[in-house]
Amino acid sequence: MPKTTDDVQASTRVPALSAVAGTLSGMGQQRQPLFDDFERTDATPSTHQESSFEFLNRIAGDYWEHPRALMQEWLRRIPNELEYNDLRQRFRSRDDEQFRSAFLEVYLHEGLIRAGYTVTIHPEVEGTGRRPDFLAQRDDVRFFIEAIAPGSAPAEKAAAQRRAVLFDTVNRLGDPNFMLWLDELVEGSSSPASARLRSDLRRWLVDLDPDAPWDPEAAPTRRWEHDGWAVTFRAIPKKPEARGARPNDRAIGVYGHTGAGFIDDAPAIQKALATKHHEYGNLGAPFIIAVGTYIHDRDRWHSGNAMYGHVAVQIGEAPDGSTVTREVRQPDGYFGTPPEWANRNVSGVLVVNQLMPYHVQRAETTLWRHPDPIHELPEVVGLPGDTLSLVGNGLVEVQALTGAGQYFGLPDVWPPGEPWPDGE
Repeated sequence: MPKTTDDVQASTRVPALSAVAGTLSGMGQQRQPLFDDFERTDATPSTHQESSFEFLNRIAGDYWEHPRALMQEWLRRIPNELEYNDLRQRFRSRDDEQFRSAFLEVYLHEGLIRAGYTVTIHPEVEGTGRRPDFLAQRDDVRFFIEAIAPGSAPAEKAAAQRRAVLFDTVNRLGDPNFMLWLDELVEGSSSPASARLRSDLRRWLVDLDPDAPWDPEAAPTRRWEHDGWAVTFRAIPKKPEARGARPNDRAIGVYGHTGAGFIDDAPAIQKALATKHHEYGNLGAPFIIAVGTYIHDRDRWHSGNAMYGHVAVQIGEAPDGSTVTREVRQPDGYFGTPPEWANRNVSGVLVVNQLMPYHVQRAETTLWRHPDPIHELPEVVGLPGDTLSLVGNGLVEVQALTGAGQYFGLPDVWPPGEPWPDGE
């Protein structure tokens, strides 16, 4: 959000969510709707090159009207025109990182006003020209929130775009008898000759017998190399009843090129936090940094390592000479280790993982409390999600009393209906 000179406070009254995105009552004349108004007929899944907004803006079907309506309704409750227009522009960007960052901010704003807080967007802070995203106030409770959604380096974005071109081009192969298993991918530094690769694959597949016995370890294989790119595919015969070329078929059925490996997302979380915690110093009130992540971390292993340090095994010797082991945390956590706690101006870190408009109720939201902050957060902050605290050497979890769906006023099944009614 832009840093404005106006302190804008949001009402705590929350109207009911519109059933369709066209319900935009009360919107100022200078406010354009988030999504375009046209008859949607394209119900195909997203392509690799398509941005999140482009997909949501064009996808047809009753199912998809609901996330569009939710986004518009939440955005409508941003009270300032400049903030509204800035968020709208970021949503409509072809940059998914801008989209995710904007949605994280409206998610937090919506969560705060539903918790009964009066919300000031980009409040003035004494002693600095910087402004946090939000100041939340309710009775005698007040705290600041700054949101960040970690992004990719320009080189990583460019590489992802080149991969997307290759994947989408190959997916339009249209072979009636075979799907493809992407087995290996070596990326070049320039755009791939994807159309040439697709033609080569067509010539290869036309000579294969889809009724021959198939073994994944001995499947027909094709390797293609050009201008620094190397791609290896295996052919997978379609079942007889699924044969034939349909307009929206995708040729790549298995993306097996990444292989298995050890993933540690804790450094990425810490890097995102490092860009924010020095911006404000001691704000005179509790301070939360909200981090939007898109990692596979259902057991919170990555986040726990980021906050309190990586888990290690300490090996020792008992008095009887036997070997004993115990788990300890290394001193590389964002909050540091006792007695030298670090980043004490940050009272807690709110990790919002896998947040997207079409499954907001499934986002994993966790508030990680600082063990020894300068300003303690209230016992109950009120946002959706669980709370974790470090007590001794163990983590104590307090689960949310209300699920996110109920918290945001969504029905048990949301969005209702089927996203792909035609079996896409």
